[in-house]
Order: sequence, then structure tokens, then C-alpha cells
Amino acid sequence: MNQQLQISEPVARRTVESEVIRNVGIPSSLPSAERVVSVNARLEITEATAGTGSIVYSGIIRSTIYYASQDDPSNVVSIRRNFNFTERVSVPGARPGNEVNVDGIISDIDFYLINDRLIGVEYLVTSDIEITSAERITFVNDIPDVEIRRQKYRIRKELKEQNYRRQFTSLERISDNNPDIKREINIDSDIQLIDITAGEDRVIVRGIVRSDFLYLSTTGKVEYTQLEFPFEESFVFRGVSSEMSPFVEVNIINEEVNKIDERRVRLNINVLFKVLVVVEEVVEIPTEIVSPVEVFPVRRTVIVERIVAEERTRIQARGQIQILESSPDIDRIIRASGRLEGGSLVSEAVSAGVSLSGVVDVNVIYVANLPDQPVYFASDDISFNYFVDIPEVNADMNVFADVKVLKTEARKINEREIEIRAILDVNILVTEDVRVSIIVDVSETPAGEVDTGFIFYTVRQGDTLYLIAQRYGVSVNRLISINNISNPNQLKVGQRLRIPRS
Repeated sequence: MNQQLQISEPVARRTVESEVIRNVGIPSSLPSAERVVSVNARLEITEATAGTGSIVYSGIIRSTIYYASQDDPSNVVSIRRNFNFTERVSVPGARPGNEVNVDGIISDIDFYLINDRLIGVEYLVTSDIEITSAERITFVNDIPDVEIRRQKYRIRKELKEQNYRRQFTSLERISDNNPDIKREINIDSDIQLIDITAGEDRVIVRGIVRSDFLYLSTTGKVEYTQLEFPFEESFVFRGVSSEMSPFVEVNIINEEVNKIDERRVRLNINVLFKVLVVVEEVVEIPTEIVSPVEVFPVRRTVIVERIVAEERTRIQARGQIQILESSPDIDRIIRASGRLEGGSLVSEAVSAGVSLSGVVDVNVIYVANLPDQPVYFASDDISFNYFVDIPEVNADMNVFADVKVLKTEARKINEREIEIRAILDVNILVTEDVRVSIIVDVSETPAGEVDTGFIFYTVRQGDTLYLIAQRYGVSVNRLISINNISNPNQLKVGQRLRIPRS
């Protein structure tokens, strides 16, 4: 019985930037704005599909706008808004049926007061787009009286991704060190995943919800405290077993905080869990016929992405923020938040490890050292450079790094300086592209052409010269020249092409 190997060959990669511009009206129930304090946002890519020569992807920006009211500049008011957007990107070689993966981040936010009832916000979205073509290759297994040499490869096989929605509700009491609550201003939550395990037909996730609670105290001052509670969720996922590797991405859809009394609040947090289960398996690929010598292999050359190493670690980024000359001195810090600056992360395989560098954008809200105690906003960025020791890595390997800011801490140094510490969660996958000549069949007669400088490719339905050139790492012009192609737009199914070996 023959076996199958599923491969995904790259079609194209793109990094694109787009602007999402929105005007936010202040509801009549809220006071007019004196100035905008800050804007926070999360991005969720909801859909991505490939068409002929282009891809279309959609997403949601979940944003919170903070502003100081006209009647009392020390009073910070928050508005939550969700903004939908859709982008079309031209990608030569893309076609329906291709797999599209889009990783998007908000790399910059600009905000301004249009008038006392209208706020303008501009989000710069940076998206990394990867398009692949999936195919199942059938190769020979055992053949009577034929001895076949095989080579082992450790590869990844993914089960279908599934989404789950959950609502967390928790009754929380503020610390005894904090003053009583007069009115809630805003809640800003993050989820830290502690443990992810696979069982029989299920994935179990444990974690902690941490919420930054901003409120107006009974003394008339803006106060901040952090609330947290643990959770455990079990998701039904058919086909999963305990030896598989689950991966979970968490997005907070919306959240709210409601005052119960002067010391207690109720948190309601809606969460989307994206669960992907990956099987790592060893595949024995037939590569040579040992005997008898009168049997000839029928080959197909493919690129296999072999897993070299996986590593997870945590690192720190440290720096200082200087208050602008136009801003007042610091009385006390209310809260700090950080996010990875879009496009700043650089990951590179080097000898015996992976080099990581990037920039963290930091936002700090503080109470000014002025009689009316107004709230102000300060921002800056801090860079990090880190080497992850992985002995089996070489410089020509592929690195996939996922870096998230888990926690940002701010400490007042003096009235004009703030010390920042950001804790980063780092996931690294190192792979190697290996070109393998697989035996897909055997024949009693030789294949015909023998040319050690070239491999031979048979054109299939849907192929273009661009896709074939991308797949084998050569230029379209070189394929045209080598194969004496008169019309590059009219390839025929079954046509044989010579492709130079790498």
C-alpha cells in the first residue's frame, strides 16, 4: 500500500502596511473632551482568502480611547469601540485554493481632538502575509523483491484549527491599600496562559486573567489597581490524543467592569480561544532503490521543512522614559502598558543559536504634580537584544519567532524620569528546508533523460512559470531560457521542464 506525504510549498510572502482611520463621537451621556490622553488597541485577523492574483483579508480593531473631560481635567473618561476593516493585496501567483496566513499587528497609533465631541484616531496596521500551496504526494511503500533505502524526517502535521468563545465573570475586591471606589473609569485585561495539555478528544487550558482597573476614588483622585483570577477550560477537539502538541492563541473580544460597592467590582470578560493541534511525526521517505538493479525509480522532487529545534523562554527589556518638557512633573504613576513595535522584531539563525532584537512601545499614564491632579500620558520605546543558545542551529536555517509582552512595570525615578521593565514571552521554531527526491513509483525501463545538472518537472493543472520558479528558487527568465519557451503564459499539463539543481 502506498503512503502519502502532505507538503506545503511557498507561493509568496509579503509585508504590507495599511491605515485604518476612524472618527469617534463622544456619546451624549459622557462629558465633552478637553484633550485625548491615550489610545490602546488590539488587532484580530478574522478571515483571509486567496483569489486569482490577489488575497483579501479582514480584521477587527478593538480600541479604548482615554480622554480628559472639559469640566474636570483630572477626570479620565474611556470609550470602547470596535472597527472592522478589509484589505485587498495584489500577489502575483496567488490563486483560489491557496492557503493564506496573515499575522497583523498595530504598529502605530495617532490620535487628535477634532472638537470637544469628536476624536480622530489613525491606526497603522502592519501585516505579514504568507501564501502556500498544499499538495499530497503519494510515494511507494513496500514492493515485493525490491529493496528500498529510506530516510527519516521529523515533520509537522496540523489538525484543523478550532475556535471557542468563553465568558469569564468574577467578583473582585480591591486591595486594602487602595482608597474606596466612587466611579469606575476603565478595565484593561490580559490573559497569561500557564499550561496547555492535550487529552483524549480535548485540549485543557489553564491561565490567569490580569486586569488593570482604573477608577475615580471617593477623594476625587484617579487610582489604579491590578485584579487577577485563575481559570481552567476544557475544549472538545475530536481526534486529539495526549501525545499531540496543542497551541492556543487568546483574544479578548470585549470586557467591562461594574461597581458593586466602594470596595468590590464585577468583571465580565468575553474571550476567543483559537486552538491548533500539531502532530510531530517521523516519516520514512523512499530515496534510493538498492536492488534489483534492473528496476528504475520514478521520482518527484519536493522541499520538506524539517524541524530542527523548538525553544520557549522569557526575556526582559529595560529602559527609561524622559518626560517631555511640555508635560508637568510626575506625582505618581497610575499604569503602564507595552506592545511590540510593528516590524521591529528581527530573528536570525546564527551558529549555535538564534539572535533576537526588537523594540517595545511603552505607554504610561501618570498623575501630574499639580494642584488639580490632572492625568497625563507619556510614551517612548525601549529596545532589546538577546541570544538564545540552541547548539544544533546553523546560520542558513529558518527561524519563526513569536514574541509577546506579558507584563510591563513602571517605577518613578524622579519627577522627570520613569524606569521601565517589560517581560517578554518568546517562542522559537527553527526549521531547515531540505530538497528530497522521493520515489513515487518504480519502472522496468529508465526514465529517459539523465542530466546531473538538472532535475525534471512535469507541469500539473494550475501551474504557472511564476509558481514553479518560486518553488525551486530560480528566476522565471532562466526557466524560459533553459527550456526554450516561446510563450510563458501557455504551459501545457504534462509538459516536461528542466530545472537547474541548487
